[in-house]
Amino acid sequence: MVRLIIGAIALALAALAGFVGYRASTFTAPPPPAEAAIPDLNSYAVNADAAAARLSQAIRFRTVSLVGDTGERDQFEQFHTWMRETYPAFHAVARLEPVNELSLLYTWEGSDPAQPPLLLLAHQDTVPVPQDTRAQWRIDPFAGVIADGSVWGRGAIDDKASVIAILEAVELLAASGKRPTRTVILAFGHDEEVMGAGAAAMAGLLQQRGVRAWFALDEGMATVARHPLTDRPASLIGISEKGFGTLRITAVGQPGHSSMPPRETAVSRLALAVTAIHDMPIDRSLGNGPGMMMMRALAPDLSPVTRTALSNEWLFAPLLRVQLADNPAAQALLGTTVAPTMTQGGSRPNVLPAEATARINLRIHPRDNAADLLARAQGAVSEIEGVSVDWDEPPNDASPVSSVESSSYALIAALAGAAVPDTPVAPSLVLGATDARHYVGVAENVYRYQPIILTEEDLEGIHGVNEHISVENFTRMVRFYAGLIEAGAM
Repeated sequence: MVRLIIGAIALALAALAGFVGYRASTFTAPPPPAEAAIPDLNSYAVNADAAAARLSQAIRFRTVSLVGDTGERDQFEQFHTWMRETYPAFHAVARLEPVNELSLLYTWEGSDPAQPPLLLLAHQDTVPVPQDTRAQWRIDPFAGVIADGSVWGRGAIDDKASVIAILEAVELLAASGKRPTRTVILAFGHDEEVMGAGAAAMAGLLQQRGVRAWFALDEGMATVARHPLTDRPASLIGISEKGFGTLRITAVGQPGHSSMPPRETAVSRLALAVTAIHDMPIDRSLGNGPGMMMMRALAPDLSPVTRTALSNEWLFAPLLRVQLADNPAAQALLGTTVAPTMTQGGSRPNVLPAEATARINLRIHPRDNAADLLARAQGAVSEIEGVSVDWDEPPNDASPVSSVESSSYALIAALAGAAVPDTPVAPSLVLGATDARHYVGVAENVYRYQPIILTEEDLEGIHGVNEHISVENFTRMVRFYAGLIEAGAM
């Protein structure tokens, strides 16, 4: 009998090992639906030095996001004049419409109006440069200096590089006498860094006109020089972006002098509530979302151990959770994040406030929704007396997940592969917010990708100090957009 039991266990373990091995061997992304025909990107005669000089000029316009009436409006207007003068061939063939006064909507009419248009997005504005960080900049952040093979300054990557690279591409094509078969629409928002009212207005206008684009492409992801899972470069195309919402927690208590406090105060109740919401369970399984799609696409470059664990989450989930628990990037990719960011209450150290408040910022994963998260947060504090929870402002759910089996994804992936050869291409989830989310109702699919190779140092410069883009990276962008328009619209 013992031999039979041991034999049965051995057989079961062998079957389990075989099943686990089979899942690991078949853990890969499905092939593209069709090969995308693309031009030779090196065939475009781009004068790298001249293009970089024009980007440096664009950086000198201090197009900092407008908040209310603060911002330098004249800088945007001067930037617009410069665009018209710098790219005359394109402006001669395209229709320009200012929207919300400072956002720019270009339409380059194609010869076949029956074809859905191509929609390219970028934003003109930049974040400010705080005065207390200026000393850390190697150069004036708005001087547009070209040094050490790079263009330096605020917006060099985020996102004037995209605006100018797209304009360089369409100018190159228009000056050569080419006309698109498919209409090409360019939408350059002016306030992406402060929630993108300009992009929302342009998207609304296109919807009113019944425009349904083949796809839209914006910033948001790029080619990373070192992917943490593979320890080598990977070109990541954003197929969704996380939603955004901030919970406001309000706690009330008995006001008075701190020398005779009640058992619970507004501040102590607030502390309990913040902790309860911060610690509420969040699903961070791989599932079938963008995270799993990315890992499948990168499977050939994963270590055998990692590939086996990821392909058999049903078995290795506890191990994966422990391994990823202290990795902020992994936690953000796999689920909604809950981050307490602000507290307020009390005016003097010896006075008990009648009310204390906190703000908790949530970046919402595509598997979750704002209504359910609010209900869960309210449930987490339901037994704490004197506490209420609501949204501070109306939240945004995550954008829909765009297809990785569409002809448009195949085109972008093929061009990404050509722009950065010998580098795997994979879908991914954008952790921040871009203007792209406003165009979900305007395009069949919405993607986010810049064809540039970003190192950890480059990433630190975005919204940080010493932001810069190499001339090689910028030239790659121009060729990518030229190839995208020619392959997709001509």
